[in-house]
Amino acid sequence: MKRRNFLFDEIASYANIRLAFLKAIRGKRASAEALLFCRDIEGSLENVRLRLLAETVRWGAYKSFVITDPKTRIITAAPFEDRVIHHAIMNVLDPVFEHQLIHHSYACRNGKGSHAAVRYAFTKCKAHPWFLKLDMRKYFDSIDHATLKKLLARIIKDKRTLALLGSIIDTYHTAPGDGKAEPCDGKAMPCDGKAEPCRGVPIGNLTSQYFANYYLSGLDHFIQEELKPAAYCRYMDDFVLWASTKESLQIMLNKIERYTEDRLLLHLKPPVLDKTARGLPFLGFMIKTKGIYLLQKSKRRMKTRVREIKGELAAGLITEAQAAAWLISVYAAVLLARTRAFRVSLWYRRRFGHEPGETRRQLEQQRGQLHGVQPQQQHPEQHEQQFGFSCCVRAINGV
Repeated sequence: MKRRNFLFDEIASYANIRLAFLKAIRGKRASAEALLFCRDIEGSLENVRLRLLAETVRWGAYKSFVITDPKTRIITAAPFEDRVIHHAIMNVLDPVFEHQLIHHSYACRNGKGSHAAVRYAFTKCKAHPWFLKLDMRKYFDSIDHATLKKLLARIIKDKRTLALLGSIIDTYHTAPGDGKAEPCDGKAMPCDGKAEPCRGVPIGNLTSQYFANYYLSGLDHFIQEELKPAAYCRYMDDFVLWASTKESLQIMLNKIERYTEDRLLLHLKPPVLDKTARGLPFLGFMIKTKGIYLLQKSKRRMKTRVREIKGELAAGLITEAQAAAWLISVYAAVLLARTRAFRVSLWYRRRFGHEPGETRRQLEQQRGQLHGVQPQQQHPEQHEQQFGFSCCVRAINGV
């Protein structure tokens, strides 16, 4: 395997840092940190460059918050200036990581994504009678620092780049024993692994996505080149193998368990080994030989989100155009599945209080009553409302 060298100077170049800034500020222009950074853009970019060129990069403290959708996770956000550095690193290292990944690894890659993974899984479920679905236990919090650094050294030769990546890894770890996340302050000495092995990368860092995806690339090659299932795909730590017999998948499972525990220091969740005709639960979908459907937990999440949008719209906190935009984002994630009847029923029952199937004129009349105007009258703000209503209909219909 040829290792890449002379990467650090490209990372620390002014042009690359400026490009990283443009990526980091996307969608964050109104944040206080971004506004402060932009007060003197040239000076801020030069400060980022000087931080990179320093012998030891001093990282800022993380801000942590908890989300519970669909399960409880601790999200850690780095300061804006640190995020610019993360983008600068990945601008250069993205092709390096990309070269190590197999074709059917779908997470955090251009032209891939969860929908592409589900479509591929659907074609394989129709072609093969048995599947084995596996998932890592507390994956991001279980990644071993020493193992990750060794894996990075296999593809990167530049010592300054390796030191930079190592300093990012050392800014975060999970508490030994209980698995709770404990962001470091950026000043602590790197973990030496003598007392307890340091584990965990923060969910929220751009670099963490690449680290986590690459950490399992060796497992991908082991499965494809040595175990040789009939088909295989992975989305981050969710991966599926297909074969013609149950016994062959059981043998593969035993070898995968040994590989993950011995080489990666990871543990698998209870496996799902079943016939494809009974359905494969994968990335929020139930994939069957005759179609792709939503899992019940995904439907519950959609119901909760639509209920929230409906409540804010009824309270006047958002316009119909804003509600339509949010609906489009909610529904776009599930348009791959057979969900049209569910989407129509969900929105119209909650929004208008009647069953779907009414004529457009009846819907317009119902809408006019909700806003206290007659359908024939032209309200000054009606153009925006009509736009929002039509967008809602298009979102529901998947147009």
